[in-house]
Amino acid sequence: MAPNKRSIVWEYFQKSSEKCVVCKICKKEFKYHSNTTNLKEHLKRIHPVYLNPTLEIDENLESGLSAGPSNALSESSNISNQPRSSGSSPISKRSRQLKLYGSTRGNELTEDEKISIDKSLIKMIVKDYQPLSLVENTVFLEFTKKLQPLYKPPSRKTLTTKLIPDEYNKIVATLKSMLENISDLSITTDMWTSDSNRAYITVTSHFIFNDHLYSPVIATGEMREAHTGLNIATLLSNILIEWGIKDKIVTVVSDNGANIKNAINEHLCKHHHPCVAHTLNLSVNEAISSNKEFLDVLRKCRTLVGHFKHSVLASEKLRQLQIQMGLSQLKVKQDVSTRWNFSLHMMERLIEIKDPLSAAITYLPRAPIFLTSLEWELISDCLPLLKPFDVMTVELSAEKYPTLSKVIPLIRGLQYTLKNVTIKTATGNSIKQNLIKIVARRLGILKQNKTVAKATFMDPRFKKAGFGIVENANNAEKWITDELKCIMKNTHDIIESTTPPINIEPTLLWEQFDSKVSKIKTNLSADISASLMIRQYLELPYLSRTKCPLEFWSQHKNTFPELYKLQLKYLSVPATSVPSERVFSKTGQLTNDRRNRLHPNNLEYIIFLNSNSILMN
Repeated sequence: MAPNKRSIVWEYFQKSSEKCVVCKICKKEFKYHSNTTNLKEHLKRIHPVYLNPTLEIDENLESGLSAGPSNALSESSNISNQPRSSGSSPISKRSRQLKLYGSTRGNELTEDEKISIDKSLIKMIVKDYQPLSLVENTVFLEFTKKLQPLYKPPSRKTLTTKLIPDEYNKIVATLKSMLENISDLSITTDMWTSDSNRAYITVTSHFIFNDHLYSPVIATGEMREAHTGLNIATLLSNILIEWGIKDKIVTVVSDNGANIKNAINEHLCKHHHPCVAHTLNLSVNEAISSNKEFLDVLRKCRTLVGHFKHSVLASEKLRQLQIQMGLSQLKVKQDVSTRWNFSLHMMERLIEIKDPLSAAITYLPRAPIFLTSLEWELISDCLPLLKPFDVMTVELSAEKYPTLSKVIPLIRGLQYTLKNVTIKTATGNSIKQNLIKIVARRLGILKQNKTVAKATFMDPRFKKAGFGIVENANNAEKWITDELKCIMKNTHDIIESTTPPINIEPTLLWEQFDSKVSKIKTNLSADISASLMIRQYLELPYLSRTKCPLEFWSQHKNTFPELYKLQLKYLSVPATSVPSERVFSKTGQLTNDRRNRLHPNNLEYIIFLNSNSILMN
C-alpha cells in the first residue's frame, strides 16, 4: 500500500522500494512502515538547516492542504520525474522560506519576532478600525498560518486585556513625556454619539515639539451624565489633570454650542475660541436657508440626481453619451441636505455634465423635469459665491501646519472675493449681498480677536501685512511686544536671583532708592530689548506664503529666543475643532453593528492608538 504522503516530510524523502525511502539530501535509505516519525527525527538531527518551521504545523492545517495526495506529494512527484535546475529544488525552496519567515530557530519564533508580529497586528486593527473579532475569523487565521505557520494570533481576550492596553499605556507614557517639555498648548473638543447610542467627548491636543506641529487625540471619554456645562467641564477637567496640562492651556477650540461654551468659560475658566469652520458653516446656512428660490432649485437638483443615482438605464445612457461626446465619464453626485458643501459639490458636478445630462433626458421618458436656463444661471451664480467658503474650510482644517494665523488674511480674501463676484440673476445677487453682511457680522469680529491677531503677527508670512486695517496691525504688535517684555523681565529676574550678591557694606539710607533704580533699569532694559527684537523681526523679508512658518522659527530660534517661545504658544492653536470632529466621522465604522459591543475603554484605546500610530513606530 502506498504511503499517505500528506506530511511535509515528503518534500525531503522519496520512495525507493515498497518498504524503503531515501533522503533526497544525503541519499540515506530508511525503512518505512506508514509512520514518518523516524523521518522527521532524521531531518531534525542531521539536516536542521533545511528544516522548515512548517514541519510542526498542526494536523488540521496539514490535512487541509489537500484531500488525497498532498500538494507536497504532487510537487515532489513532479520534481522527481522532470529535469529541473538546482534553484527549483525543495532544498533551495525551503531555504528561501526560512529567509522569508525570518526565524532564527527552526521550530519556533523568537520572543522579539512574536512581539513584532503582534505589534503589526495591533497597528492593522487600530489603523484601519478592524473589529477585534478579526482574530477569531477562520479565514484570517488560515491566512496568517499561510504567511507564518509558527505565529499564533492572540485571542480577542488577550487583545483587549493585555496587548492593546499595554500598547496604549506605552504610547501614553511617550506622549506624556513629550508634554512635560511643553509650556503652552491648546486643545479642541467635540461631543458625538455612537451607533450604540452612547455619548462621548473627544479631546485633541495641539503643540509644537522639535519644530513640528503635533495634534494627537489624548482622550475619548464616555459622557454618562446630562450634557450640562458643569458635567462637561468636570469630564474635561479630569482629562486635563490626568495629562498634567490643565495649567498649560492657551485656548480651547470647539463649536458654538451653548453648553460647551458655558463649560469652558464659566466652569473651566479657560479661554474659548469658536471653531472657524463651524462659523463658516453657520454663515452659509443662514444665507441660503432664507432664500426660497434657491432652495427650490436645490430640490430639483436632488430629484434629478436621485433619478440618475437609482436608475441603471439612466446612468448607462449618461455614460454612453459622454463617450460619444468625447467627455470624461463622470457620475452625478448625491448631496446631503444638512451639509451645504455636499450641495455645492452636487451642483459643481451638474454643471460639468450639463450637456450629456441634457441629451440623456431626451431618451428617458420617466426622467424628472430638467432645469430651466434661468435655474442653470442661478446655479452658475451660486458656485463662485459658495466655493470660497469650501476652500477656506478645507485650508483651515489642516493638522500638519499652523492654521489660526491664516484666519484674518483668509477672511479678508473671502470678503474681497464676495464683493467682486459678477452675478447675473436677481436671486444670486440677493444671496451675495446676504453673504457679505453675514460674514461681516459673524467673522469680522475675529479680525480684532487678540489670540488670532497674535498668531497672525507671529507668522513670518503675514506679520503686519496680514491685517487689512492699520490699527489692528498696530494692536497686534503692541500685544506681542507687551508679552515679550514680560518674558524678558522674568528672564532678567531669574538671572539676578541666581547671581551671588556683591559683598559690600549695606547702606540702609540708600536701600529704597537703589531698589527703585534697579527696577527701572530692568523695565527699561526689557522695553528696549523687546522693541529692538520686534523691529528686527519686522525688518526681515516676508516668508513665502507657501512655506511653513515653523521652518522659519527653527532657523531663527537663536536670533529671537523669546519670540520663538511666543510662536510656540500661538502658532500651535488650531483654527477649527475639526481634528476632534474627524474622530467621530472615522469611528462611524468602528461603532457599527459588527462592533457595537465594544466597551468604552477599548473604544478609547483604539481611537487613541489610531491617532498616535506614528508613535507606535
